[in-house]
Amino acid sequence: MKHLVRLLVFQVLLISCSQSKKEADSSNQVAIPLVRLEKIDSIQIAFLGSPIVQDIDPNSRTILFTEPGNYSEDIYVTDFEGNIIHSYSKFGNLPDTYGVLFAPLKIVGENAFLAYGINGLLTYDFSGQLLSRTKILDIQPYNFAKKSMGFSLGILEEEYLYFDQGSRNIDYSYRRLYEEVNAMILLDKITGKREEMMQIPESSLYRNGKYFYRDAWAPIFELTEDELLVVYGAEPKIYVYEKTRPFRLIKEIPLDIPDYNFYKGEDVYNPDSFLNFFSYGRIETITQINGYFILGYFPGYDPQDLATSKENKSPEEWQEFRQHMLKKYPHRVAIFDTNGSLINDFVPSNVDPRNIVQRDGQLWAMGKVDMDIERDYFMVYKLELKFDD
Repeated sequence: MKHLVRLLVFQVLLISCSQSKKEADSSNQVAIPLVRLEKIDSIQIAFLGSPIVQDIDPNSRTILFTEPGNYSEDIYVTDFEGNIIHSYSKFGNLPDTYGVLFAPLKIVGENAFLAYGINGLLTYDFSGQLLSRTKILDIQPYNFAKKSMGFSLGILEEEYLYFDQGSRNIDYSYRRLYEEVNAMILLDKITGKREEMMQIPESSLYRNGKYFYRDAWAPIFELTEDELLVVYGAEPKIYVYEKTRPFRLIKEIPLDIPDYNFYKGEDVYNPDSFLNFFSYGRIETITQINGYFILGYFPGYDPQDLATSKENKSPEEWQEFRQHMLKKYPHRVAIFDTNGSLINDFVPSNVDPRNIVQRDGQLWAMGKVDMDIERDYFMVYKLELKFDD
């Protein structure tokens, strides 16, 4: 009996000491402040239609947006009070047309913007007057395009930087494609020379020997003061490159995104694999400000919904399922520190995560579009990082 009492006392003391150690360890941990995005200003623009914000410039206090149609594309220039100053079209059979846009319009001066299209690099003033045109050598129709402000051209000293938009002639059943493809291009500002560059790193998901859907590796990028940040497709990793030639890879920052279900490839080539684009997760924008990475992303379906998405459905059933998934899996924002540690992850209330950009040290975003309510205006928000202890 005495032996049993001693054993019980020893176990109590052991548990107590262990608990005290845990409390001590916990008290020594440095609390990480929660970082969130807060709206600090807003611009309401009266417009009934389907606007797409192309760019925003705090210096000239100008916003560019477009409204695409079946056979048209109108450009609108507004001020920060929400007044539409100019509207016109450069699409179609016009002497100064850009033809078809390859990238979002980019504000490049106090009174000018750049259009990168099939007819080259064209610069217009805000009233729509053509200022300059540079033909692009060896231009090709793109395989995909992203035409909102979260996917703008990068401006370097002598060139513009953009992601390679692929070719419709690529053979996706060719396994070595992933070793040979170039992810980025440079466009010379003066000559229009187009240079392919930046092969996918060997450590990347897209070099794992498997097959992926068309352009699954398509990168998003951000130019900072000294570096080029690249995320390849859905891969949860930031690749940090030098900002100048030869664009040497400096480091890789793995990211742990909660409940992020992304496509990891297939062992056998599947010509119908592009359907996975709509159900698996993907990273859509990257921004860096004040030492924090801000990522906009789609989380992807859970395994049960993935299985349901592949079942045979009538058009009506598919439409109902799709609408349910859009509400169940909204686009999200994840904030990381410079080491890749997750600081916050959330669904913004009114901001579209796919259109958060940094302009001259300020964060801006287009407001979410409510598909259930037609409004005669849309919103653009100025954001700021806020720290909660």
